[in-house]
Parts: sequence; structure tokens; C-alpha cells
Amino acid sequence: MTATRLEPTAAGIATAADCILDGGVIVAPSDTNLALTLDPWNEAAIERAFRIKNRAPTDPLTLFIREPADWRAWATADQPDVVDDLVDAFWPGPLNIVLSKTDAVPDRVVAGGETVALGCLGNPTWRELSAAVDQPLCMTSANLTGEADGQLVDLDLAIEQVGDCVDYILDGEARGTTQSSTIVDLTGPTPAVLRHGDITASDLAAAVDGLAFES
Repeated sequence: MTATRLEPTAAGIATAADCILDGGVIVAPSDTNLALTLDPWNEAAIERAFRIKNRAPTDPLTLFIREPADWRAWATADQPDVVDDLVDAFWPGPLNIVLSKTDAVPDRVVAGGETVALGCLGNPTWRELSAAVDQPLCMTSANLTGEADGQLVDLDLAIEQVGDCVDYILDGEARGTTQSSTIVDLTGPTPAVLRHGDITASDLAAAVDGLAFES
């Protein structure tokens, strides 16, 4: 049976937030894919999300924060000015940044690793949900692993593949992106683009005074 759909009203967002904080897993909008959305501190919810997706439980998840400047609470960087330049240029928006994690990041989110992927979204429904839970959220695309390559996960696909496995589906407007979020890794000696999205390597370089990004 497909999960109940919630309108992005104050009541719908409050219901979704309460569900997440109670350990539930919902589908919510992002700046790109519709995504499984859950509490990063609830390991049972994380394990459930992996089961829903048929995803390897050793994979890390992305941590999404509401305020761009708060990245320092969750990560550190050898060149924080570079992070600030990217944050100023692209957050909120479809860019995930991989950095060295702080102790504040739950170990299960990063699968025991030393780095964390951080995002900050501009989708208005997501931002209201984030404010309602008043903490970071974990998200991973609302599809079965390997079954939505090269396409964004829209409502129809999310319902088809995971709609009967989640607690709620929170509706929200699309953001008009054409690809999944760009992922950039700033933990190595040279910045690297791990996944290309609508934000290009040229866009990244322009935001940090021409710094080259490996692909």
C-alpha cells in the first residue's frame, strides 16, 4: 500500500517532522531527486533506508544542514576559505561537499569513515521541514539502487519503487535541475569533482578564483 501523501502545509510538514524524529523514513523533495529522508542519529532508521533501497550498508550518507555557515560544526578543511567560497556561491543549492568530519557527525552516517558529505538545500518545502526538525537530516534518493541511473527520481518513480516502504510522502515543488547534485571532494591534495551535475567544474573554478578541479 502506497504511503500517505502529505501536502507541504504547516500541518503536513509538522506530521513529516514528527515522523522523522520518531524514527520514521519519509520521501521528501530536495533540489534534485526526491529522497528518503531520516534522522541521522537514529541507526534503525538508517538501516531501514538501506533495506528500502537494497543499498550496501557500508555506504556513507549525505548530511544536509539548513544554514550554510554551519558547515564548521560538522566538518573541517585545510583550506576553509575555499569551502566558504563554494558555500557562498552555491548554497543553498545542488552541491555536496566532502570534507573531514568533526566528532559531531554520527559514525553510522559516514559508515565509520573520516569524511562527511555535506549539503544545504534551497527547496522551500525541505527548508521548512529542516526548520521543523531543527537538526540536520540524512537523505538518499528515493529509488532502488541501480534502477534510476541517469535520471532524476520524480514522484512517479519514487512511488513505484519505494512508495509502499516508507511512512509518508511529502509533496513539494521541483527545483528545475536536470541532473543529480554535483559532488566535490576537498579532502585530497587537489579538489576533485566526484559527480557532475548542473554545477560544472568551470562554475566551481570561477567561484574560487580559478582553482582547478580534477574530474
